[in-house]
Amino acid sequence: MVFGGVQCKMIGMTRFQKAGASNTAVLQVAESAKVRAWRALIFCTTAILLCGFLGTMPFWHLLEDQARDSLTQKFLTSKATHPQVVLVDFSDLSIQKLGGWPLERTQMADLVEELIGPLGAKVVGLDMMFPEAGNELGDTRLASLAEHGPLVLSHVLDMEQRSTPIKVGVPAEGLQQPQLFSPAWGLTPSFGYVANHKGLRKARCVGHVGVKLDADGVMRRLAPLVQGPQGVMNTLAGAMLDCGEPTKQLKDSSASQAMKTPAQSWRLPFAYAIDAFDSVEAAEVLEGSVDPARIKGKYVLVGSSAVGLSDYVTTPLQSLTPGVLVHAQALAHLLDNGAPLPTSPGHWPELAAVLCLCAVMWMLWHVRKKYALLWGLAIALAWPLVCAVAFSKLVFPWLLFVPAVCLGALLSLVIIEFKMMRDIKQRALNTLSHYVATPVLKQLYEMGLAKSLRPQMQDITVLVVDMRDYTRHTEEMSLENIAALTREFLGLITQPVLDHEGTLDRYSGDGLIAFWGAPLSRADHAQEALACAQAMTHALHDWNTHRLAQGLAPIGMRIGMESGMALVGDFGTASRSVFTAVGTCINTAARLQELGRDLQCDVVIGPHTAQLVAEKLQPLAMVDVKGLRHRLQVFTLPTSTLTSLG
Repeated sequence: MVFGGVQCKMIGMTRFQKAGASNTAVLQVAESAKVRAWRALIFCTTAILLCGFLGTMPFWHLLEDQARDSLTQKFLTSKATHPQVVLVDFSDLSIQKLGGWPLERTQMADLVEELIGPLGAKVVGLDMMFPEAGNELGDTRLASLAEHGPLVLSHVLDMEQRSTPIKVGVPAEGLQQPQLFSPAWGLTPSFGYVANHKGLRKARCVGHVGVKLDADGVMRRLAPLVQGPQGVMNTLAGAMLDCGEPTKQLKDSSASQAMKTPAQSWRLPFAYAIDAFDSVEAAEVLEGSVDPARIKGKYVLVGSSAVGLSDYVTTPLQSLTPGVLVHAQALAHLLDNGAPLPTSPGHWPELAAVLCLCAVMWMLWHVRKKYALLWGLAIALAWPLVCAVAFSKLVFPWLLFVPAVCLGALLSLVIIEFKMMRDIKQRALNTLSHYVATPVLKQLYEMGLAKSLRPQMQDITVLVVDMRDYTRHTEEMSLENIAALTREFLGLITQPVLDHEGTLDRYSGDGLIAFWGAPLSRADHAQEALACAQAMTHALHDWNTHRLAQGLAPIGMRIGMESGMALVGDFGTASRSVFTAVGTCINTAARLQELGRDLQCDVVIGPHTAQLVAEKLQPLAMVDVKGLRHRLQVFTLPTSTLTSLG
């Protein structure tokens, strides 16, 4: 039975919320301890997996290198001429003037003597090899300069293991042990070589010029210390600096330490532009037309930019870079900053930064999600600036790693939130689908459920239905038959509500309460409610016809209807909320349904509903309604529409 004072209570959804949460937050994510623990677990797991995956994947290291190349070229490359490094270039023009390549060995000896003697070079490094003997006099002069003067020769040490090792020339003997680079760099093994001819084997200073390209074909790194066939060999740039100092021998313990330490490569900063080095034509040196001020006291690298000699590599500076410029970059950096130390392969500073930034992100997420999203944006924008400042101070953190891990962890929070919101919306929609017609449900979803369910004053029409003489019909029935009768009757009166896009409030044992005009506002709410009442009477007539054919007693019902303003929306407490309508019209409709028993009428319609419908209703009586100060004129359907057999 439906009693007076009924308030429509449609959907009871139990949910956990933070203290003080709004009652309108039907769709808020439940913040239980379990939910937060799962979120924390996924957040931390995502960050840890990203750190492990990105930190160990070669492709990511390559992306970091490319990003660093881009940042260095755009903002940090110095274009000022380096004051201590000079290039002597065997360009195509010089080679043409000197009669072609290879040069007479006496011409090469003349060049070196001119640089060391009259021009006063501090050290001369030759970025070229002489695997075959040439003119005896020229070879003898070069050998003497290499053995006693500040001349550094080159070997190519092959760091790739091949089925047939490359071995050309005779490696230098009795090498000066490298002093510049720490044994902490470890020794890179070599498996072959291209050396000079036998007459130059006693050279005092020799550096290796072998390179190892990255996966994208770019030369970014040099091996500081390489185990050659006759001892440990320095880079050409390192050997030039060592050659300018008194000869020192490494202690045995240091040498053994270098052998035991895992080898690392030196990532060249490439902090100097292509044209940052004074370049002198080799032909001009031999002609004696070079101003000594350009050479005196400086480190001179002799190499070639001639296209025909193919001494080019791809570097972060440009796709075709003369090999001698790579050694010039290394030499300039060593002169300006000293020998670098190997970096930690673990990138601990970046991991510490990720830990701190993610901790702040986690806290901001639970203060306000928008702050966490802004924090992620700030990390993506600010970290490159931090790296740019660090690069300028010769500290080279990973450029992409920290933003990638932090944004990946933030994305996990967003995905979790999205999934939880989607699940809650789906549960709400599944619940609403039992009470609201499908077209109404779609409109609610498009409008946003939270907005649609917010309490607001709306003009609605309420319909209250109850089975007539329910006790008399069921007093001698078994429980199974009572349940079957009730279920069948409720199904009969529910379908018209959904067909006419009404909102099913709740079942009241042997009846129901429904209303039109909320949660979707509509002007024809009274008309649709009246059409629903008529459809119910027709459905009841058909059902009773079927029951009579089976020898069962017909069932009757009473309907009460009234329209008016009501406060409709999501009400309740932090632990439980319901979608309900509160207003005078709710109680009035329930009272009119009860008055139908005294008026001997199945459908009793209030005056406000009668004013809103197009049909001409049949006046019924002036009645007193409990709770109202004034009597009401009530109506019913025209006699021709009352088709119930009950």
